[in-house]
Amino acid sequence: MKTLLLLSLALAGFVSINAQTAGAKPAPATESEDTAKLSREAVRLYKAAKYDEAVTVAKQAIEAREKELGPNHLLVAQAWRNLAYIELGLSKQKDASKAFDKAFDIYEKNQPLAPADEKIFAELLEAVAVYDAVDSQVDKAEKRLLRAVEIRERLNGANAAETSSPLLHLAEVYEAAGDYEKAEPLLSRVLAIRTQKTGKLGSDPDQVYESLSCTLTKLGRDSEAMQLQDKYRPGEREDNDSKKDVKTVHGGVVNGMALRLPKPPYPPAAREVRAQGRVDVKVLIDETGKVIFACATNGAKQLQRSSEVAAYMSKFSPTLLQGTPVKVSGIISYNYVP
Repeated sequence: MKTLLLLSLALAGFVSINAQTAGAKPAPATESEDTAKLSREAVRLYKAAKYDEAVTVAKQAIEAREKELGPNHLLVAQAWRNLAYIELGLSKQKDASKAFDKAFDIYEKNQPLAPADEKIFAELLEAVAVYDAVDSQVDKAEKRLLRAVEIRERLNGANAAETSSPLLHLAEVYEAAGDYEKAEPLLSRVLAIRTQKTGKLGSDPDQVYESLSCTLTKLGRDSEAMQLQDKYRPGEREDNDSKKDVKTVHGGVVNGMALRLPKPPYPPAAREVRAQGRVDVKVLIDETGKVIFACATNGAKQLQRSSEVAAYMSKFSPTLLQGTPVKVSGIISYNYVP
């Protein structure tokens, strides 16, 4: 669960950090220009991917804003939020979690919020919920994500792209917990939202499609999975060479193509029943060689989740088609011996 959810958070594409929050409640004293400069500099360094320098400046901005505005002002919360994303850039998950919590707590203390601030609060609900789920606090994560959905629906609309974000995170929480019955309708809704304008898949919804297809397969609803494929990928069974504009190639079994192929752990639950044998994991590899989707399609259920986690940790060389990097779909096979 930890690997899948933190990967999702890192790739979520939340609102970019900003130097000032639109709609923030008036400060009891005007923020000084020196403090404002610190915040702007932290953002500049973050956008330049100079995370080590950005961390130092972001912490200085927090200290300055707390001194000038008090510890519970929304601009202080925004400074903590900025720091959280910088820590994510450094892959410091624990530090990022603490910073998200700080920002979240301040927003809670300032309820009710102006609409502009509610949008940021919905984002923070998603972020802290992901870490709740990582800590196996699934009920807490579920409540926070449902709250984020309610805010997004009220502010942006039920079919808005912004609403699809907490819906997708909630589905991921359910998937990680093995509750595919709850995940399926959420994934269906997200896919509908993200394809409503064109009726077709773009590059971003591909993972949603893969997740929904995987979930339907795990639920034994193979005919619905085939209908999904016919609707969104009607030419998937064709030979890639027959297509003029190929964005994803099919690589078959890709074990031998891996630069890094970690061996999955043998889960205690599997050990108890002496589960063994082969598990095939359908993967989608992006243009950089990173596994961005993994779905175990067969094998003992006790072995499937560990296989998926191992697949996400694998690394491949980029695949080029006529000199252009493309995604690759394929199968990673694992063999478990108790």
